[in-house]
Amino acid sequence: MVFRKKLGLVILLVMLLALPGYPAWSAAGDAEVEQEVRVGLVQKASQVAFSATGDYQLVDEYTGRVVSGIEPGQRWEVRHSPEGLELYRDGRLMGSFEGPLKVVGRGVKVDVLSGTGLQVERESGLYAEGAGGRKALPDNLAGVHVLGAGGQVKKLAPARGTGLVTLYQGEQARRYRGDMEFRLDNAGITVVNQLPVEEYLYGVVPAEMPAYWPAEALKAQAVAARSYVLAQKGGYASQGFDVLATQSSQVYRGYDVENPATTRAVDETRGIVATYGGRPISAYFHSSSGGYTENSEDVWRSPVDYLRARPDPFDKNPQNTHYGWSKTCTADQLKEQLAAAGYRFSEIYDLVELERTSTGQRVKALAVSGLDPEGQPITIEIGRDPLKGKADEVRRALGLKSASFSMEKVMLPPAGDGQDGQQPRLERVTFVGNGWGHGLGMSQYGALGMASRGYTYQEILKYYYSGIQIVSNYGK
Repeated sequence: MVFRKKLGLVILLVMLLALPGYPAWSAAGDAEVEQEVRVGLVQKASQVAFSATGDYQLVDEYTGRVVSGIEPGQRWEVRHSPEGLELYRDGRLMGSFEGPLKVVGRGVKVDVLSGTGLQVERESGLYAEGAGGRKALPDNLAGVHVLGAGGQVKKLAPARGTGLVTLYQGEQARRYRGDMEFRLDNAGITVVNQLPVEEYLYGVVPAEMPAYWPAEALKAQAVAARSYVLAQKGGYASQGFDVLATQSSQVYRGYDVENPATTRAVDETRGIVATYGGRPISAYFHSSSGGYTENSEDVWRSPVDYLRARPDPFDKNPQNTHYGWSKTCTADQLKEQLAAAGYRFSEIYDLVELERTSTGQRVKALAVSGLDPEGQPITIEIGRDPLKGKADEVRRALGLKSASFSMEKVMLPPAGDGQDGQQPRLERVTFVGNGWGHGLGMSQYGALGMASRGYTYQEILKYYYSGIQIVSNYGK
């Protein structure tokens, strides 16, 4: 963190504020400052541009030096070069940096509780006073903690207000709350958005679930997303962030997708987390279960106690269009699809279902036979590689909405009279199925169905995640 090495004395002095005669300081009325999350927005970029509205400054995190203030609307660009991160402002080179470079909100807002019990809001000019005299606190309070009257250690944090950072990539411009960090690696620039978990959820819930859906479904989505991100923190630590902004984690689209209904769902479930064994669960969710959810070991690799199979009658409702879908592929089209998934054939002769999941609803393993790229006979059993997963690998390899499908094959007769050992060969196959997604945890259309029937968000979550607890104010 910027300034951390310089703040040791300040931290000690601030803790004196809890002694008699000194005011007790806190953020947001003595409430615990919430956790933050680091979201990987962009990777391996050669260049990226940004601007900001609000009170921001640009900091070289390697040295702790403030590079510049950022004027509202001023356009900056960061480029990858052999010398490091090149920083440009309005097209003019401002210097090269080892980085990371960080766009930081510099306003600080704390509440001061005086000896009379009156609460006074302060934004700058803060200082700590102790036996060593008066010590001014920097406007950037990264790493500063105070000791409250109850003995709890609290962190002071920047007041982000409505400041936003706009990130430009090609023709796309997207706004984000919080701070923005530009990191250098051998492959290019990684862009990381750092912000409070609750503000992050403002940009997740409407990206994952339609904002016009019932409030209890939106709340279930908010708690699932909150639980997931807390469980995944540090998942990409070697790359400098916690989660990705894509379906590889959960979809996050920043400020521009925020909606009053989904923001309300986040606010009304603030700090509420689904836990198992006292820890947040990785609350995986999917669009439509097709009528059944699955055990985790049938879909991916390992058993997870709270990801258990169960029938899902709530998933099939008038708004769910993911029942009875079909996809037809010729043998050549199937060959191209499998090649894109890493399974290479020069010809495909047949595909045969080998095994289904414990519910009987999804194809867990599938054999594909044909000729390899060198023209030699080969059979690959998809779903049997312990490193690649099971039913979800079948779905991915075939490019289907779900592994809940049946096959209708059209075979070509063997060439000649069939006396030379040749077998019928696949001409085309039609997959007919139900659902969309991996089928683990909460079905979003199922949450819609349950909410429409009057179930609460707690009941929705406990239906889809076995044996969980719903905990308020997790981590406080």
